[in-house]
Amino acid sequence: MKLIIKFCVVSVMMLFVFTSCDKDEINIEESGVESIKSLQDKAPEQGIVEIVHNYDYYGEKFKVLYVLDTKESQVVKVDGDVQMAERIFGKKDSPQGLFFEDQKEGETTINVKVFNTNDEVDEYVSKLAGDFPKERSEQQITKGTCVDGSINGTGNFYFYYHINYVAEMTGIRRTNKYYYKDWNLGGYNDHMSSLIFTKPWGRRAYVRLYQHSCYNGRTLNFYSPYFQTVAGVNDLRNYTLSGWWFWKKSWNDKTSSYRVWAW
Repeated sequence: MKLIIKFCVVSVMMLFVFTSCDKDEINIEESGVESIKSLQDKAPEQGIVEIVHNYDYYGEKFKVLYVLDTKESQVVKVDGDVQMAERIFGKKDSPQGLFFEDQKEGETTINVKVFNTNDEVDEYVSKLAGDFPKERSEQQITKGTCVDGSINGTGNFYFYYHINYVAEMTGIRRTNKYYYKDWNLGGYNDHMSSLIFTKPWGRRAYVRLYQHSCYNGRTLNFYSPYFQTVAGVNDLRNYTLSGWWFWKKSWNDKTSSYRVWAW
């Protein structure tokens, strides 16, 4: 009888230990995605949204208001300094790089720095961040350009099929990276609608989305300063492409390659 009682006591203790271990593992896993879930919970409702772009083109500043029907994914109205925007974005050699510094989640008033080349974007980030580990190959297209690259570090980058971080593109998730470049998204090509990047406090992060594969075409550039640990772009429809159709086309479902940094 005593032997049976001892056996039961041991069994209960072992069950408690295993249950505690499982609970700990769950807690660890949940804490790892807590910051991402907090962004997902803040997702705005669908409807008519007014988006203001405050552009800065080498000191020449202008403002454009876009009225976006989020249900139909269409711009129904554009207002503001439209003629100036058409003059700058509508020219044959229109600016290549749009840069967003310290972008706030769900922000509808967006400050945009406009650069003619991606090299100039890199120069600006170097002045902003000091030791930005840039790689200059955007303006010189060679056979060696169309390659992937990776350096391990502390940055985590997540990309999604839909707005508000719905349906992650797990095949191009990049975790624990200092630098990563992906020249061809394969089945994920032209399907990206939102993204999240995280890093430890004291580190900086930088994401560059390319319009075309092999790091070609226009770019969308997001910078996260040292005091941010998580940043999200919940809706790429809020960011317009440059060109003569700049106010008709957005960056939603337009990304074909990318580079990411966390340093």
